[in-house]
Amino acid sequence: MKTRILLFLTICTATISSFAQFSFVHLSDMHVSSVPASNSDTNAQYFQCAIKEFANLHPKPSFVLVTGDISDIGNVGPYGMYPTITQHLFPASLTNPGVGDYFIDSARTIPIYFTPGNHEYWTGFDSIHIPVSGDTLFYYPHDVAPDMDYVINKDFAVIVVLRSGHDSPYGYPPNPDVIQGTGLSNEQITWLRNVLIGNSNKRKIIVMHHPPVNAAGTNSDGSPFTALAIDTATNSLEKNRTIFLNICDSNHVDVVLAGHEHQNVVANRKGDTINENWPNGTRYVQTAAAFNRSYRIISPDPEFVNVSRPLRSCYGTGVNESPNSINITVFPNPAVDNLLIRCAQKSGIEISNTKGQILKRLTAQDIQTTVDISDLTVGIYIIKVRTEKGISVVKFVKQ
Repeated sequence: MKTRILLFLTICTATISSFAQFSFVHLSDMHVSSVPASNSDTNAQYFQCAIKEFANLHPKPSFVLVTGDISDIGNVGPYGMYPTITQHLFPASLTNPGVGDYFIDSARTIPIYFTPGNHEYWTGFDSIHIPVSGDTLFYYPHDVAPDMDYVINKDFAVIVVLRSGHDSPYGYPPNPDVIQGTGLSNEQITWLRNVLIGNSNKRKIIVMHHPPVNAAGTNSDGSPFTALAIDTATNSLEKNRTIFLNICDSNHVDVVLAGHEHQNVVANRKGDTINENWPNGTRYVQTAAAFNRSYRIISPDPEFVNVSRPLRSCYGTGVNESPNSINITVFPNPAVDNLLIRCAQKSGIEISNTKGQILKRLTAQDIQTTVDISDLTVGIYIIKVRTEKGISVVKFVKQ
Protein backbone atom coordinates (compact mmCIF):
# COMPACT_ATOMS: atom_id res chain seq x y z
CA MET A 1 0.00 0.00 0.00
CA LYS A 2 1.09 3.54 -0.54
CA THR A 3 3.19 4.97 2.31
CA ARG A 4 0.94 7.99 2.72
CA ILE A 5 -2.06 5.69 3.27
CA LEU A 6 -0.20 3.64 5.89
CA LEU A 7 0.82 6.78 7.76
CA PHE A 8 -2.77 7.95 7.62
CA LEU A 9 -3.84 4.73 9.31
CA THR A 10 -1.93 5.58 12.46
CA ILE A 11 -3.97 8.70 13.16
CA CYS A 12 -7.40 8.20 11.61
CA THR A 13 -10.44 6.83 13.42
CA ALA A 14 -14.15 7.06 12.78
CA THR A 15 -16.00 7.49 16.04
CA ILE A 16 -19.65 6.93 16.97
CA SER A 17 -20.92 7.57 20.48
CA SER A 18 -23.79 5.87 22.25
CA PHE A 19 -24.83 5.36 25.86
CA ALA A 20 -27.16 2.40 25.29
CA GLN A 21 -26.68 -1.30 24.65
CA PHE A 22 -26.61 -1.89 20.92
CA SER A 23 -26.53 -4.53 18.19
CA PHE A 24 -25.33 -4.61 14.61
CA VAL A 25 -25.68 -6.84 11.56
CA HIS A 26 -22.67 -8.67 10.13
CA LEU A 27 -22.68 -9.39 6.37
CA SER A 28 -19.95 -10.68 4.08
CA ASP A 29 -19.42 -11.72 0.46
CA MET A 30 -22.21 -10.05 -1.52
CA HIS A 31 -20.51 -10.72 -4.89
CA VAL A 32 -22.76 -8.38 -6.85
CA SER A 33 -22.10 -9.23 -10.46
CA SER A 34 -23.68 -6.83 -12.96
CA VAL A 35 -24.00 -3.12 -13.75
CA PRO A 36 -26.68 -1.96 -13.41
CA ALA A 37 -28.67 -4.43 -11.33
CA SER A 38 -30.91 -6.64 -13.44
CA ASN A 39 -33.52 -9.32 -12.87
CA SER A 40 -30.85 -11.95 -13.51
CA ASP A 41 -28.52 -10.57 -10.83
CA THR A 42 -29.95 -12.41 -7.85
CA ASN A 43 -27.01 -11.37 -5.66
CA ALA A 44 -28.04 -7.73 -6.06
CA GLN A 45 -31.66 -8.64 -5.39
CA TYR A 46 -30.69 -10.39 -2.14
CA PHE A 47 -28.81 -7.30 -0.99
CA GLN A 48 -31.70 -5.00 -1.82
CA CYS A 49 -34.14 -7.28 0.01
CA ALA A 50 -31.85 -7.79 3.02
CA ILE A 51 -31.25 -4.13 3.81
CA LYS A 52 -35.00 -3.48 3.78
CA GLU A 53 -35.43 -6.31 6.26
CA PHE A 54 -32.60 -5.04 8.48
CA ALA A 55 -34.11 -1.54 8.54
CA ASN A 56 -37.29 -3.05 10.03
CA LEU A 57 -35.67 -5.23 12.68
CA HIS A 58 -36.78 -4.72 16.26
CA PRO A 59 -34.75 -3.68 18.11
CA LYS A 60 -33.24 -1.59 15.35
CA PRO A 61 -29.56 -2.32 14.65
CA SER A 62 -27.12 0.51 15.25
CA PHE A 63 -25.41 -0.23 11.94
CA VAL A 64 -24.63 -2.88 9.30
CA LEU A 65 -21.04 -4.01 8.79
CA VAL A 66 -19.89 -5.71 5.56
CA THR A 67 -16.59 -7.60 5.55
CA GLY A 68 -15.53 -7.65 1.93
CA ASP A 69 -16.20 -9.10 -1.51
CA ILE A 70 -18.88 -6.50 -2.06
CA SER A 71 -18.68 -6.89 -5.82
CA ASP A 72 -17.58 -9.89 -7.83
CA ILE A 73 -14.67 -8.19 -9.62
CA GLY A 74 -14.02 -4.84 -8.04
CA ASN A 75 -11.31 -3.61 -10.40
CA VAL A 76 -13.28 -4.13 -13.62
CA GLY A 77 -14.92 -1.03 -15.09
CA PRO A 78 -17.15 0.72 -15.03
CA TYR A 79 -16.80 1.40 -11.30
CA GLY A 80 -16.15 -2.17 -10.25
CA MET A 81 -19.89 -2.99 -10.27
CA TYR A 82 -20.42 -0.94 -7.11
CA PRO A 83 -23.35 1.06 -8.56
CA THR A 84 -25.34 -2.15 -8.16
CA ILE A 85 -24.89 -1.76 -4.40
CA THR A 86 -24.92 1.98 -3.94
CA GLN A 87 -28.14 2.58 -5.88
CA HIS A 88 -29.98 1.08 -2.89
CA LEU A 89 -28.17 3.17 -0.25
CA PHE A 90 -28.64 6.72 1.04
CA PRO A 91 -27.67 9.38 0.19
CA ALA A 92 -27.57 8.55 -3.50
CA SER A 93 -24.75 9.31 -5.95
CA LEU A 94 -21.93 9.84 -3.48
CA THR A 95 -18.43 10.17 -4.90
CA ASN A 96 -15.41 9.35 -2.75
CA PRO A 97 -17.61 8.69 0.34
CA GLY A 98 -16.17 8.80 3.82
CA VAL A 99 -16.48 6.17 6.54
CA GLY A 100 -20.16 5.74 7.44
CA ASP A 101 -21.47 8.11 4.76
CA TYR A 102 -23.96 5.52 3.45
CA PHE A 103 -27.17 4.44 5.20
CA ILE A 104 -29.56 1.54 4.55
CA ASP A 105 -32.67 3.63 5.34
CA SER A 106 -33.94 6.87 3.82
CA ALA A 107 -34.14 8.49 7.28
CA ARG A 108 -30.38 7.92 7.56
CA THR A 109 -30.53 6.33 10.99
CA ILE A 110 -28.69 3.03 10.21
CA PRO A 111 -25.25 3.50 8.64
CA ILE A 112 -23.53 0.75 6.67
CA TYR A 113 -19.78 0.25 6.95
CA PHE A 114 -17.50 -1.57 4.52
CA THR A 115 -14.05 -3.08 4.37
CA PRO A 116 -12.59 -4.59 1.17
CA GLY A 117 -12.10 -8.28 0.42
CA ASN A 118 -9.86 -9.99 -2.08
CA HIS A 119 -12.43 -9.63 -4.91
CA GLU A 120 -12.14 -5.86 -4.61
CA TYR A 121 -8.64 -6.26 -6.11
CA TRP A 122 -9.55 -8.65 -8.93
CA THR A 123 -8.95 -7.51 -12.51
CA GLY A 124 -10.06 -10.67 -14.35
CA PHE A 125 -8.96 -14.27 -14.99
CA ASP A 126 -6.03 -15.86 -16.77
CA SER A 127 -6.21 -18.61 -19.39
CA ILE A 128 -6.88 -21.38 -16.85
CA HIS A 129 -9.40 -19.32 -14.89
CA ILE A 130 -7.17 -18.45 -11.94
CA PRO A 131 -8.11 -14.92 -10.78
CA VAL A 132 -5.79 -12.09 -11.69
CA SER A 133 -5.36 -9.72 -8.75
CA GLY A 134 -3.77 -6.32 -8.43
CA ASP A 135 -2.58 -4.68 -5.24
CA THR A 136 -4.44 -1.38 -5.64
CA LEU A 137 -8.11 -0.54 -5.20
CA PHE A 138 -9.34 1.56 -8.13
CA TYR A 139 -13.13 1.80 -7.82
CA TYR A 140 -13.75 0.85 -4.18
CA PRO A 141 -12.63 4.20 -2.64
CA HIS A 142 -14.38 6.16 -5.39
CA ASP A 143 -17.78 4.57 -4.85
CA VAL A 144 -17.93 2.70 -1.55
CA ALA A 145 -15.50 3.68 1.25
CA PRO A 146 -11.96 4.94 1.89
CA ASP A 147 -9.04 2.53 1.50
CA MET A 148 -8.15 2.61 5.20
CA ASP A 149 -8.49 0.91 8.57
CA TYR A 150 -10.77 2.62 11.07
CA VAL A 151 -12.55 2.36 14.41
CA ILE A 152 -16.23 2.40 15.34
CA ASN A 153 -16.20 3.48 18.96
CA LYS A 154 -19.01 2.91 21.43
CA ASP A 155 -19.00 3.69 25.15
CA PHE A 156 -18.40 0.08 26.23
CA ALA A 157 -17.16 -1.46 22.96
CA VAL A 158 -14.67 -0.78 20.20
CA ILE A 159 -15.01 -2.27 16.70
CA VAL A 160 -11.75 -2.27 14.72
CA VAL A 161 -12.13 -2.57 10.93
CA LEU A 162 -9.03 -3.97 9.15
CA ARG A 163 -8.06 -4.58 5.53
CA SER A 164 -6.62 -8.09 5.15
CA GLY A 165 -5.14 -7.61 1.68
CA HIS A 166 -5.26 -8.81 -1.89
CA ASP A 167 -4.71 -12.36 -3.15
CA SER A 168 -1.52 -14.19 -2.28
CA PRO A 169 -0.65 -17.57 -3.85
CA TYR A 170 -0.95 -20.53 -1.50
CA GLY A 171 1.51 -23.27 -2.36
CA TYR A 172 3.31 -23.89 -5.63
CA PRO A 173 1.87 -24.17 -8.17
CA PRO A 174 -0.88 -21.88 -6.80
CA ASN A 175 -4.02 -23.68 -5.70
CA PRO A 176 -7.06 -21.78 -7.10
CA ASP A 177 -9.24 -23.18 -4.28
CA VAL A 178 -7.05 -21.67 -1.55
CA ILE A 179 -6.90 -17.89 -1.78
CA GLN A 180 -5.33 -16.25 1.24
CA GLY A 181 -4.88 -12.54 1.78
CA THR A 182 -1.53 -10.80 1.89
CA GLY A 183 -2.33 -10.11 5.51
CA LEU A 184 -1.49 -7.21 7.79
CA SER A 185 1.41 -4.81 7.32
CA ASN A 186 3.75 -3.94 10.18
CA GLU A 187 2.19 -0.47 10.26
CA GLN A 188 -1.28 -2.00 10.64
CA ILE A 189 -0.04 -4.21 13.47
CA THR A 190 1.38 -1.20 15.33
CA TRP A 191 -1.81 0.78 14.80
CA LEU A 192 -3.97 -2.15 15.97
CA ARG A 193 -1.94 -2.56 19.17
CA ASN A 194 -2.29 1.13 19.96
CA VAL A 195 -6.06 1.09 19.40
CA LEU A 196 -6.58 -1.95 21.61
CA ILE A 197 -4.33 -0.67 24.40
CA GLY A 198 -6.13 2.67 24.27
CA ASN A 199 -9.48 0.87 24.73
CA SER A 200 -8.41 -1.70 27.32
CA ASN A 201 -11.54 -1.18 29.42
CA LYS A 202 -13.94 -1.96 26.54
CA ARG A 203 -15.31 -5.02 24.79
CA LYS A 204 -13.21 -5.56 21.66
CA ILE A 205 -14.38 -6.70 18.21
CA ILE A 206 -12.17 -6.92 15.11
CA VAL A 207 -13.57 -7.34 11.61
CA MET A 208 -11.76 -8.26 8.38
CA HIS A 209 -12.41 -10.26 5.24
CA HIS A 210 -10.04 -13.23 5.57
CA PRO A 211 -10.50 -15.54 8.59
CA PRO A 212 -7.43 -15.50 10.87
CA VAL A 213 -8.38 -19.03 12.01
CA ASN A 214 -10.06 -21.54 9.71
CA ALA A 215 -12.09 -24.65 10.50
CA ALA A 216 -14.72 -26.72 8.74
CA GLY A 217 -18.25 -25.45 9.42
CA THR A 218 -21.55 -25.44 7.58
CA ASN A 219 -22.98 -23.93 4.43
CA SER A 220 -25.77 -21.37 4.58
CA ASP A 221 -28.39 -24.13 4.52
CA GLY A 222 -26.83 -25.99 7.45
CA SER A 223 -25.22 -28.76 5.39
CA PRO A 224 -21.54 -29.66 6.04
CA PHE A 225 -18.94 -27.39 4.45
CA THR A 226 -16.75 -29.49 2.16
CA ALA A 227 -14.31 -26.98 0.63
CA LEU A 228 -10.58 -27.57 0.99
CA ALA A 229 -9.23 -26.86 4.49
CA ILE A 230 -5.57 -27.84 4.73
CA ASP A 231 -4.97 -26.35 8.18
CA THR A 232 -6.09 -23.49 10.44
CA ALA A 233 -4.28 -20.99 8.18
CA THR A 234 -6.04 -22.08 4.96
CA ASN A 235 -7.48 -19.05 3.14
CA SER A 236 -6.22 -16.89 5.98
CA LEU A 237 -3.45 -14.26 6.29
CA GLU A 238 0.02 -14.61 4.73
CA LYS A 239 1.76 -11.91 6.76
CA ASN A 240 1.66 -11.34 10.52
CA ARG A 241 -1.01 -13.97 11.18
CA THR A 242 0.63 -15.37 14.32
CA ILE A 243 1.41 -11.89 15.61
CA PHE A 244 -2.24 -10.96 15.09
CA LEU A 245 -3.40 -14.00 17.07
CA ASN A 246 -1.00 -13.10 19.87
CA ILE A 247 -2.38 -9.54 19.93
CA CYS A 248 -5.90 -10.90 20.25
CA ASP A 249 -4.84 -13.07 23.19
CA SER A 250 -2.86 -10.42 25.03
CA ASN A 251 -5.50 -7.72 24.58
CA HIS A 252 -8.48 -9.98 25.41
CA VAL A 253 -10.25 -9.47 22.09
CA ASP A 254 -13.77 -10.89 22.34
CA VAL A 255 -14.65 -11.63 18.72
CA VAL A 256 -13.04 -11.52 15.27
CA LEU A 257 -15.62 -11.44 12.45
CA ALA A 258 -14.74 -12.55 8.91
CA GLY A 259 -16.14 -14.07 5.72
CA HIS A 260 -14.31 -15.19 2.54
CA GLU A 261 -14.96 -18.93 2.94
CA HIS A 262 -18.76 -18.65 2.42
CA GLN A 263 -19.38 -20.81 5.47
CA ASN A 264 -20.66 -20.46 9.02
CA VAL A 265 -18.25 -21.51 11.74
CA VAL A 266 -16.89 -20.37 15.09
CA ALA A 267 -13.43 -21.53 16.19
CA ASN A 268 -10.84 -20.88 18.87
CA ARG A 269 -7.22 -20.12 18.10
CA LYS A 270 -6.38 -23.84 17.79
CA GLY A 271 -9.05 -24.31 15.12
CA ASP A 272 -11.43 -26.23 17.38
CA THR A 273 -15.08 -25.48 16.57
CA ILE A 274 -16.84 -23.86 19.52
CA ASN A 275 -20.21 -22.37 20.44
CA GLU A 276 -21.02 -18.85 19.25
CA ASN A 277 -20.87 -17.65 22.85
CA TRP A 278 -17.91 -19.66 24.14
CA PRO A 279 -16.60 -17.71 27.16
CA ASN A 280 -12.94 -18.78 27.29
CA GLY A 281 -11.10 -16.53 24.84
CA THR A 282 -11.24 -14.91 21.43
CA ARG A 283 -13.91 -16.35 19.12
CA TYR A 284 -13.03 -16.42 15.42
CA VAL A 285 -16.40 -16.17 13.66
CA GLN A 286 -17.14 -16.66 9.97
CA THR A 287 -20.48 -15.66 8.47
CA ALA A 288 -21.54 -17.35 5.23
CA ALA A 289 -22.16 -15.44 2.01
CA ALA A 290 -24.70 -12.64 1.82
CA PHE A 291 -25.59 -13.86 -1.69
CA ASN A 292 -26.95 -16.95 0.08
CA ARG A 293 -28.84 -14.57 2.40
CA SER A 294 -26.68 -15.31 5.46
CA TYR A 295 -26.02 -12.84 8.27
CA ARG A 296 -25.50 -12.65 12.02
CA ILE A 297 -26.58 -10.20 14.71
CA ILE A 298 -23.82 -9.12 17.08
CA SER A 299 -24.98 -7.74 20.44
CA PRO A 300 -22.27 -6.39 22.75
CA ASP A 301 -23.03 -5.45 26.33
CA PRO A 302 -20.59 -4.24 29.00
CA GLU A 303 -19.88 -7.81 30.16
CA PHE A 304 -19.86 -9.88 26.95
CA VAL A 305 -20.22 -9.80 23.15
CA ASN A 306 -23.15 -12.00 22.11
CA VAL A 307 -22.99 -13.58 18.65
CA SER A 308 -26.17 -14.96 17.11
CA ARG A 309 -26.44 -18.26 15.36
CA PRO A 310 -26.37 -17.94 11.56
CA LEU A 311 -29.53 -16.27 10.25
CA ARG A 312 -31.03 -15.99 6.75
CA SER A 313 -32.95 -13.08 5.30
CA CYS A 314 -35.68 -12.61 2.74
CA TYR A 315 -37.94 -15.64 3.07
CA GLY A 316 -41.25 -15.38 1.22
CA THR A 317 -40.27 -12.17 -0.59
CA GLY A 318 -40.31 -13.38 -4.19
CA VAL A 319 -36.51 -13.52 -4.33
CA ASN A 320 -35.46 -16.99 -5.43
CA GLU A 321 -35.17 -19.37 -2.48
CA SER A 322 -32.06 -21.47 -2.05
CA PRO A 323 -32.60 -24.93 -3.61
CA ASN A 324 -30.77 -26.51 -0.66
CA SER A 325 -33.07 -25.21 2.07
CA ILE A 326 -36.42 -26.56 3.20
CA ASN A 327 -39.36 -24.23 2.77
CA ILE A 328 -40.97 -23.05 5.98
CA THR A 329 -43.35 -20.21 6.79
CA VAL A 330 -43.36 -18.29 10.07
CA PHE A 331 -46.37 -16.06 10.72
CA PRO A 332 -47.01 -13.44 12.01
CA ASN A 333 -43.61 -11.81 12.19
CA PRO A 334 -43.36 -9.76 14.42
CA ALA A 335 -45.55 -11.81 16.78
CA VAL A 336 -47.03 -11.19 20.24
CA ASP A 337 -48.46 -14.34 21.87
CA ASN A 338 -48.56 -17.12 19.26
CA LEU A 339 -46.41 -18.07 16.29
CA LEU A 340 -47.59 -20.22 13.40
CA ILE A 341 -44.94 -22.46 11.78
CA ARG A 342 -45.72 -24.26 8.54
CA CYS A 343 -43.53 -27.00 7.08
CA ALA A 344 -44.40 -29.71 4.57
CA GLN A 345 -42.67 -32.49 6.53
CA LYS A 346 -42.55 -33.78 10.08
CA SER A 347 -39.98 -31.54 11.76
CA GLY A 348 -38.08 -30.82 14.91
CA ILE A 349 -38.28 -27.19 16.00
CA GLU A 350 -35.92 -25.25 18.25
CA ILE A 351 -36.38 -21.65 19.37
CA SER A 352 -33.31 -19.90 20.78
CA ASN A 353 -32.23 -16.38 21.66
CA THR A 354 -29.38 -14.51 19.97
CA LYS A 355 -26.98 -15.81 22.63
CA GLY A 356 -27.57 -19.35 21.32
CA GLN A 357 -29.54 -20.50 24.36
CA ILE A 358 -32.31 -22.93 23.35
CA LEU A 359 -35.58 -21.83 24.98
CA LYS A 360 -38.14 -24.21 23.39
CA ARG A 361 -37.99 -27.61 21.71
CA LEU A 362 -40.92 -29.40 20.08
CA THR A 363 -41.76 -31.89 17.36
CA ALA A 364 -44.24 -30.86 14.69
CA GLN A 365 -46.34 -33.80 13.48
CA ASP A 366 -48.59 -31.71 11.24
CA ILE A 367 -47.94 -29.24 8.43
CA GLN A 368 -49.03 -26.39 10.69
CA THR A 369 -47.90 -25.90 14.30
CA THR A 370 -48.84 -23.12 16.74
CA VAL A 371 -46.21 -22.19 19.31
CA ASP A 372 -47.01 -20.22 22.45
CA ILE A 373 -44.41 -17.45 22.80
CA SER A 374 -46.24 -15.35 25.41
CA ASP A 375 -43.55 -16.19 27.97
CA LEU A 376 -40.72 -14.77 25.83
CA THR A 377 -39.46 -11.25 26.41
CA VAL A 378 -39.47 -8.66 23.64
CA GLY A 379 -36.59 -9.16 21.20
CA ILE A 380 -35.14 -11.21 18.35
CA TYR A 381 -35.28 -15.02 18.35
CA ILE A 382 -34.09 -17.77 16.03
CA ILE A 383 -36.14 -20.75 14.83
CA LYS A 384 -34.30 -23.83 13.57
CA VAL A 385 -36.48 -26.35 11.72
CA ARG A 386 -34.94 -29.75 10.96
CA THR A 387 -36.46 -32.38 8.65
CA GLU A 388 -35.15 -35.40 6.74
CA LYS A 389 -34.57 -33.07 3.76
CA GLY A 390 -32.48 -30.49 5.55
CA ILE A 391 -32.40 -27.55 7.94
CA SER A 392 -33.70 -24.00 7.74
CA VAL A 393 -32.94 -21.19 10.17
CA VAL A 394 -35.25 -18.17 10.36
CA LYS A 395 -35.42 -15.28 12.79
CA PHE A 396 -38.57 -13.74 14.23
CA VAL A 397 -39.33 -10.72 16.39
CA LYS A 398 -41.33 -10.96 19.63
CA GLN A 399 -43.23 -7.74 20.38
